[in-house]
Amino acid sequence: MKLRSILRNVARQEAASVGEAARRAADSLRHDPRVQDTASRLKARAGDLGGSARARADEHLERLIERRHTRPGVPVPDDVAAALAARRREREARVAMARARAALTAQGETPDQRRVLTLLADSTPWAGGQGEAVRYTGLLDRLAPSGDPAAEMAIHRALWTLAERRVLAVSPHGEITACELPVTVEVRG
Repeated sequence: MKLRSILRNVARQEAASVGEAARRAADSLRHDPRVQDTASRLKARAGDLGGSARARADEHLERLIERRHTRPGVPVPDDVAAALAARRREREARVAMARARAALTAQGETPDQRRVLTLLADSTPWAGGQGEAVRYTGLLDRLAPSGDPAAEMAIHRALWTLAERRVLAVSPHGEITACELPVTVEVRG
């Protein structure tokens, strides 16, 4: 009887240590810059696909509304035309923000720069972001949570390289903002 309980206890301890090792491995993978870069690219691609699907659906809906409220030779009623024009403006604004976001994140040349720009785009209104302002220390905490000097240095390098290229600006108080991009930015996808 004692041997059986000892074996059970040993098996439980080994299972717990394997589970802990798996959690540590998953956690380190989750914080790996390459995994985060790939995840952000996939998320951006999914957002692009969803945005284009929404735009096509909106266009189709607008055509249906126009057909429903018009007869051959009769113009669209003013209230319907105004509602359709407002929908089109909103859709065009969303598309412009999505393009601005893609242009901003495309400025990143390295995975660390893309990670910085992705977080920055989330808080930049002209790029469709709605989050609160990004602070230097908060960005470091998010992108290098382990406090590893090499990981933090990579983020510092990414930030200052982007600042030198005038993609972003860092205020004396530590607030990071995206600079307006030139109109001629080419987005490669």
